[in-house]
Amino acid sequence: MNILDKIVIQKKNHYKYLVQKIKKTKLKKNNKPIFFQTIQNELKKNKNALIVEFKRFSPSVNNFKKIKYLQEVIRQYDESKCCCISILTDKNFGGSLNDILIAKKITSKPIIRKDFIINKAQILESKIYGADAILLIAKILTKKELNTLCNFAVKIGLDVLIEIENKLEIKKIEKIKFKLIGINNRDLREQKININKSIELSGLLIDKIIVSESGITDRNIKKLKSKSNISTFLIGSSVLNNTNKIGYINKLYQS
Repeated sequence: MNILDKIVIQKKNHYKYLVQKIKKTKLKKNNKPIFFQTIQNELKKNKNALIVEFKRFSPSVNNFKKIKYLQEVIRQYDESKCCCISILTDKNFGGSLNDILIAKKITSKPIIRKDFIINKAQILESKIYGADAILLIAKILTKKELNTLCNFAVKIGLDVLIEIENKLEIKKIEKIKFKLIGINNRDLREQKININKSIELSGLLIDKIIVSESGITDRNIKKLKSKSNISTFLIGSSVLNNTNKIGYINKLYQS
């Protein structure tokens, strides 16, 4: 069994506990979602819209040597030219929803909860903990589930980034109206990166804002921009492994 399948089983097993946990929690008043709008604002300025990620480790990287404290990293992100922040809350990546609560006290930049979301309870939980947007992964959801979860997220005031990996998953989202689509250059099951995936798949998506994810470096941003219309990037490892995070992010902003 690969890591993706294991994580999905964990989420299903956690469902009953999660429902009880959020049952008596009242949602805060809905604010207008700002994640998608913030990305659009950067693109209107003809700049790269950068979503930078915080995670402590991953299946492909045991740990990021330059990471000490969440607060320290988020402060650097806040001072940089990234427009949004992604926080990976799954325990297999060293994450927690409390990371969002902490980050919200440091930055006003929109935060997307990156996790393996498969039910409405997780979306409610995301809102309760202060996320501005959620990630939905097409690989682990049916077409019907994607549509239902997208609509529910918007109903409670969250933006949605839908992530795809291949042509088959484009069929899952072809009737979904949401404009923000992530293309993961990493194969989630085999953990291999192919940057050309963003170039190939983006050409099949009409009237969408494409977010290229995984394997994003200065060199790859230049390649993607020369061969596609992509100007929005989700960046994790290359930033986390850099000693000068602010300088590196600002360099990518100008790439």
